Amino acid sequence: MMRRSTAAALVLLAAGPLPGAESAAGQPAISRAPYLQCATPTSMCVVWRTAQRITPVVRFGPSLENLSRQVSGAAITTRVGLSANKTEVQLFTHRWPDAATLPRLHSAPAGTFQYEAHLTGLAPDSQYYYQVFDGDRPLFERGPSYHFRTHPLPGTPKSIRFGTFGDSGTGREKQRQVWQALIEFTTRDNRPMDFFLHLGDMAYNRGRDIEFSTRFFAPYEATLRNTVFWPSFANHEAYTSKGTTAVGPYFDAYVCPTNGQAGGVASAHEGFYSFDYGRAHIISLNSHDEDRRPTGRMAQWLKRDLAQTRAEWIIAFFHHAPYSKGSHDSDREKQMIEMRTYIVPILEAGGADLVLSGHSHIYERSMLLDGAYATPTVSEHVILDDGDGDPKGDGPYRKPAGRVPNAGTVQIVAGHGGATIRRKATSPIMRKTILDHGSVLVDIQGDTLTAHMIDIHGDVRDTFSLVKRGAPTPMRLAYPWVPAPWIAAKAPPSSDEIGGYPPDSYAELIPRNAEWQYLAGDHPDGDSWTKLGFDARWWKTGETGLGYPSANADV
Repeated sequence: MMRRSTAAALVLLAAGPLPGAESAAGQPAISRAPYLQCATPTSMCVVWRTAQRITPVVRFGPSLENLSRQVSGAAITTRVGLSANKTEVQLFTHRWPDAATLPRLHSAPAGTFQYEAHLTGLAPDSQYYYQVFDGDRPLFERGPSYHFRTHPLPGTPKSIRFGTFGDSGTGREKQRQVWQALIEFTTRDNRPMDFFLHLGDMAYNRGRDIEFSTRFFAPYEATLRNTVFWPSFANHEAYTSKGTTAVGPYFDAYVCPTNGQAGGVASAHEGFYSFDYGRAHIISLNSHDEDRRPTGRMAQWLKRDLAQTRAEWIIAFFHHAPYSKGSHDSDREKQMIEMRTYIVPILEAGGADLVLSGHSHIYERSMLLDGAYATPTVSEHVILDDGDGDPKGDGPYRKPAGRVPNAGTVQIVAGHGGATIRRKATSPIMRKTILDHGSVLVDIQGDTLTAHMIDIHGDVRDTFSLVKRGAPTPMRLAYPWVPAPWIAAKAPPSSDEIGGYPPDSYAELIPRNAEWQYLAGDHPDGDSWTKLGFDARWWKTGETGLGYPSANADV
């Protein structure tokens, strides 16, 4: 190790290819690793990006040794990122003439190609393995983690497990800890997630293409290759994407079922959609910039969708929490008030069991409730069961078997996926309020739904169950349980966003402990080293944590 002295100059040049360059073997670099989208009982979509044009092929089959089927050609949609510079576009399209006719990526780096491979004719509830190729050349090593399972047919009596959180995409340590704790929990349980519901704000700070790559796709890459993340549109994505027109990096990233192909009524819009998984019907809504009024297209579609489904379990997810006193106050913000006033009544009339939301950076979980549409929110006469819902505590919440309108819903705010947590007060309808980072894991087994809040240490901090059995009669409580008043503690001297953590808007151009070329103890002899083409082969090389909070930050 060499340390810089006051008498010696230290000059560093980054060594190695820039991200997106070809590998040593001449393979086009994958700039966004393969991930799964838009699962149905008979189809799956595999999406990936490269930094230059390839001949895309996906081979798949029932085992790693038997990838006997493939998709290519017209079965793969290709999109392209083009420069705003006309000269560069002309050079680019001269090399790839058809690039000018391809669908455009909104703001991806120039020269980016995105491929969306539609695998069809699959068997329901069946596992497949896959590998991505450039013609006959594999783009990555074949391995067991590149697999997927198709959805069971609607109505199939199969157990369901899914994870959820929102407000995660900071790129900071808390985001990593939350995810690691959830994955380790499911690994210990020997029961992986069937899918994941993201509640929005997945790419801080402005939902740019590079922020999606570094703060969503990179952190979750190992799971995205075998588990579908179903998205919901949120305010931070809306800085660069527009929900009403479905344009921007958010809509480039996701392939959502607009034609009803995954179950439910066709929405004709990627901003809101639904899908079936066995006996559950799951609904994603755009709470940010869609018209939330009952006359709007989203609310009208939601009514039709709920009317046609025959699923026993109804779950809705979106970004803006109808009830919260965390970092956002649901009695003061327009989107939150309107979701409570206009959308929640439709969901409850349609027999919704669980409503998941984020936006407020906290974990909050309600009692069993129905009809809490007023502003400000009150608990009198809208709580049907004021117990804690814990099977080991007051006992599970109970509803009639099947789907019964207005028989009670549990609301969860899970905006604690990585962003700074905050709390303003206590919502009167909440049974649990926890100011800590974490995730929510939901299991449905037969007539019972059970949810756990798992913190960043992998500990279960809240559990409730909802049992749909028999014909219990809902009773509205005039004087329900009242949560204790909350008094803000004195702020600690530091937090997860103080010190060595990067700001919200950044891109990691040089990785930690990158190898550099350097000159130490000598003079660079003028400024020739600053010019392109400078020959630095005689300089020394070494790794350093330069720019990172590390005890080994010196070459």
